[in-house]
Amino acid sequence: METAALALEMLNITKTFPGVRAVDDVSFGCARGEVHALCGENGAGKSTLIKILGGVYRPDSGSIRLDGHEVAFSHPVVARRAGVSIIHQELSLLPYRTVAENVFLGIEPARYGLVDRRRMREGASRLLRRLGSSIAPDSPAGDLSIAQQQIVEIAKAFAIDARILVMDEPTAALDRVDATRLLDLVKRLSSEGVSIIYISHRMPEIQVVADRVTVLKDGRTVMTAPLAEAPTGRLVRAMVGRELSDFYPPRPTRAPGSAALRIRGGSNRRLRAIDLDVRAGEIVGVAGLEGSGKSALGRAVSGDEPFESGTMEIGDRAVKARSARSAIEAGLGRLSDDRKREGLIMQQSVRDNAMLTQRAFANPLSSPTAEPMSTVVADRRLKQLDVRAASFDEEIRLLSGGNQQRVIIARWLARDPEVLVFCEPTRGVDVAAKASIYKIMRDLADRGRAILMISSDLPEIIGVSDRIVVMREGGVAGELQSGATEEDVMAIAVEHDQRPSALVH
Repeated sequence: METAALALEMLNITKTFPGVRAVDDVSFGCARGEVHALCGENGAGKSTLIKILGGVYRPDSGSIRLDGHEVAFSHPVVARRAGVSIIHQELSLLPYRTVAENVFLGIEPARYGLVDRRRMREGASRLLRRLGSSIAPDSPAGDLSIAQQQIVEIAKAFAIDARILVMDEPTAALDRVDATRLLDLVKRLSSEGVSIIYISHRMPEIQVVADRVTVLKDGRTVMTAPLAEAPTGRLVRAMVGRELSDFYPPRPTRAPGSAALRIRGGSNRRLRAIDLDVRAGEIVGVAGLEGSGKSALGRAVSGDEPFESGTMEIGDRAVKARSARSAIEAGLGRLSDDRKREGLIMQQSVRDNAMLTQRAFANPLSSPTAEPMSTVVADRRLKQLDVRAASFDEEIRLLSGGNQQRVIIARWLARDPEVLVFCEPTRGVDVAAKASIYKIMRDLADRGRAILMISSDLPEIIGVSDRIVVMREGGVAGELQSGATEEDVMAIAVEHDQRPSALVH
């Protein structure tokens, strides 16, 4: 691709923080109308490079050019005015404001010194129509689904006439249908001349949407290639420096034990008549479209939104999980699908987060040096799970997503629950961290733990599960054995007439 055709050039960018060179002489470009995927493990330098482009950081050396003209962004507002818009993985909409107010936040049209709300609504409606959306401009942003919020974020970008659009893990919280729609929109926007930098850990998406791919590792560029020269295997090798032939750990050869989790007729306002068994030594995957009830199932089992009728047993004990605490006391642990809001205290240390359940359920009469409260034991467990941190005393917000997930797993290992509910276990984590988490899950199952894995990532469901439960409209719509295909899962999820060959009758 000729340099003259590049809408964006980042040349020889270097950025150093105390003790680490985050970006080391990186050059990156994106042509007009191109989708350029940016890949790499967490900590590879992607976020720093994008923050430099967005005006959050100033580079120590190097330059940025837009359409051949050198620019310098001293603040994110300056970058946005130049036509650079970044849609972060953690969406930034204000939930109590309307869609229109969010789209024009900071650039509200005015008339006679007052906000012109009519023009704002009309402008938002026009931008949403461009994106093929019928979202009402007066809707509160907090009432929208995650997929709709993504659309509003894109409309917000085009309200400033964005020429460079950066999308950071845009499908991480979407199911397959909404993710496909978003990828179609990305391709349509690129055909209209928008330059898109697409950051994702999901290799199938990159193969579908990208024109070129750049891989960063340890702050340096290790490859840039057209998509045709970048099959998934080559990308994975470039990112992690080794083959991942054992990406999904082998399934056990022995049969699982008796039911460790048994639900009969479980119902609440989101779920209807759930019958489900998860046996000791088994990983049961739960799939389904957004709104199918799979997330509600995780919350019900773990006591966050309890079953209002039906029965639940852990082992041979009847359990009334009316709260998260009662579910934990009954022998259940849960990894939330939103680790930052529900799973972690971001300003506390790695060690403190790993010890949360120990401290919450400690016997106040026990010795402060007893093993359940021992920092030595906590540190040993963190090391066993390969949690990588400069120090276990540092704030957990500074860790990558994969390391944060391993800290939560370490927390539950302290209680050694019979049943573990993993909700979106690899959301927002890199390829190597995914493989690590899958191995931990399999090791736990091999030790006799029962694992209920709820995920929107169909390759993950297919690759990890011993058995697959598919949900639709708040109920269990079907069950599949290992060896099922993504098409088999989707046929049940959307109530297709074709009966999958792997369906358990």
